[in-house]
Amino acid sequence: MKEYFYKKEYKYMYLAKISYSFGNALMETFGTVMLYKNGIPIWLILLIYGLRFGITGLCTPLFVTISSKIGIAKCVLLSNIFNVVSTYIMLDGNDIYKNIMVFILAMGLKGISNPLSDALSSKYVETEHRGRFNGLLGISKIVGTAMASILVAWGVITQNHITLFSIIAIFFLLEYIFIQKIDYKVENDTSAFKASMKYIGKSKSRYKMIYELRTNHIIERQFVPLYLYLVLKDFQLFSSVIIVSLLLQIITVAFIGKYSDKNIVKANNLVTIMKAMITAIFLFSRNKMLISCNKTLNDNFEKVYETSIQTSIQNIIKESKENNELLSAVGQMSLCFTEVMVFVVLAILATFMGEGVFYIIFMLSIISTIAINFNIKQSR
Repeated sequence: MKEYFYKKEYKYMYLAKISYSFGNALMETFGTVMLYKNGIPIWLILLIYGLRFGITGLCTPLFVTISSKIGIAKCVLLSNIFNVVSTYIMLDGNDIYKNIMVFILAMGLKGISNPLSDALSSKYVETEHRGRFNGLLGISKIVGTAMASILVAWGVITQNHITLFSIIAIFFLLEYIFIQKIDYKVENDTSAFKASMKYIGKSKSRYKMIYELRTNHIIERQFVPLYLYLVLKDFQLFSSVIIVSLLLQIITVAFIGKYSDKNIVKANNLVTIMKAMITAIFLFSRNKMLISCNKTLNDNFEKVYETSIQTSIQNIIKESKENNELLSAVGQMSLCFTEVMVFVVLAILATFMGEGVFYIIFMLSIISTIAINFNIKQSR
């Protein structure tokens, strides 16, 4: 077992995840807060993310097309060039309004490598060990994000943007180097875009529905940091809560990965109940201390939840007769297209409700948590 978890492909996937998570921490963890700090109103932040995911959905099939011709590593490199561009514009806050369309395009086009994790897992990971693999992959992501969060907090507080940007760019390059070690070309005999759109348009699979429901979890994950920042009104305190939260997640993710392999159904039931209860606390409290503690708790079970649900999704992909890379792309496209619609609705609501739109976000997340668990059970 030890040799299995430490074989070459696994090592490079863990290292690639650490590198990407380090580089992506500014956008993933601090993105909405940075935009708000730079003067972007909440409704426009919601609209920016909606347009971003729309572009991501349209370009996701390019993963199959590009990686079938030049390999998945170069697809990652191309994606990370857009990551570097969007990072630069976000750090140079004075130019966000002037370059807002370039910023949205760069954020969207970096989604070319969106299906990467599911595709790699489907190729290299055995089903009976997938939970523990995803647990270790989750820990890799947490380690990268935690280290980067300390750097980001320092860079933003001290205004040392050049050093921060340079280090982020290096870690995006490192991800490409590690993926290159396990590079392969995807088999593709048809037009990936046509095949993906045909599958999305005609298929009524629960797999696709699960991805669509995950929309509300992605939105919650992107906007809970902004909610916390609005409650605390202190970037340094906000950063401290984020870092402590990340470090605590390592323990819980390791536990659920092992538990998922033993009994995936019970694991999903457990994390569904916990996630719904934790998200509900955001609906009923504005106390700074309680919100900070709940953010930490929420982050812990968000990663636990992701590990459990992602394991179920990857099992569905692995057991399907369809092309695994195509299914991975279809799932991401379904997610992105649903996000566009939900983000646009939330942006319109935010123009009337202001910060009250967060309560809609939390309620939608709870509904999705329950519905996803139901659909996973029905897909067995």
